[in-house]
Amino acid sequence: MTATTLKPSVFEAPTLTELHAKLCRDIVMAPADDLDVISSVDVQIHNAICYTPSMKWDFDLKDMWLTKSRWSMMVKQYIDPDDLKVWLEQVTGTIGVKGRGIATLRTKIVKPRGGEATGHTNKQTRRWGSCMLAITYKAKPRPQITLYSRTSYLGYLGGLDISVAWMCARYVAKELGINVEDIAFCWMNESLQYHNFKSMAYLLNHPNKSERKAYRAMLMWPEKKIKKKRPDLIKVLAKSPALNLTRKWLQKVIQEDADGKTLGDMTYNTYRRIRRRFHTEVMGYEYAQKFEGWSVYKTGDQKGENKEFFKAYQPLPSVNIHDCDFSAIGLSIKGTWGVPFDESAGDPDEDED
Repeated sequence: MTATTLKPSVFEAPTLTELHAKLCRDIVMAPADDLDVISSVDVQIHNAICYTPSMKWDFDLKDMWLTKSRWSMMVKQYIDPDDLKVWLEQVTGTIGVKGRGIATLRTKIVKPRGGEATGHTNKQTRRWGSCMLAITYKAKPRPQITLYSRTSYLGYLGGLDISVAWMCARYVAKELGINVEDIAFCWMNESLQYHNFKSMAYLLNHPNKSERKAYRAMLMWPEKKIKKKRPDLIKVLAKSPALNLTRKWLQKVIQEDADGKTLGDMTYNTYRRIRRRFHTEVMGYEYAQKFEGWSVYKTGDQKGENKEFFKAYQPLPSVNIHDCDFSAIGLSIKGTWGVPFDESAGDPDEDED
């Protein structure tokens, strides 16, 4: 399903934390007419311009069922340490807090994964290139970080995308002697997406207790129970393609649990990961252990024999983004990566053709 127009969608909030919450809530609650794409796996809003005057950012990776190692992987995938150092030197040595110019940090090219081109039989992913394209800094009319993205999954890796930009701002603020909360943020995103099962962590483990309770009821309860105990939620479900599609995926998990299907019985690994996280993070580790099991060889001489044992996930630790940095690429927040400001640097017409 596609909207008839692709007008820019503008989102604003007082802080980066509130902007992220608004983006996630708005795409989840959006009626069909406000979405540009609706498919069995995701919904999308295109041509998004997202702005906040303050990069005050509070984010726990656990809320999205993510780990600190996933943060390190993201940093290594997208940020080249030498490019980052050059960028920080431009920011601190030439622009500062009042200078002219826009310093651009281009992200690394993320290579495709899987598919015939790489010698695999599974479906190729990342075939369209990097999701994050560039991060810029400017001081006029006020210090601002801008993130340019091809796409981002809200309620899932979108929080890490924002965190990469925020971390760049954190390093800039430290070198310039300003507060990161005083830096503005703009996100130019060609396609904001909400994945109907990868993003369910945001709803099921929502940091707000009342919202988390409502989302769990909408997604997990049988329809009769919702109508009896929370009839107000029926109207919410009726208007939201994202919630309806997520409910279908989660009801599938709940039915598989009722049928006693083990983790080893599953073949779609990405979906299996979400089911494992749901078991432990929502239902509890003891419950999760009920579905441990072996996968078996489907073909060949070992057909029918045990192949791999899938254990329940251990509960995830809380990982606040403030406890992370760019150490994964050798640039600790404790280091000094900028240079002294040079008032004579820069040509007032340097950006003119």
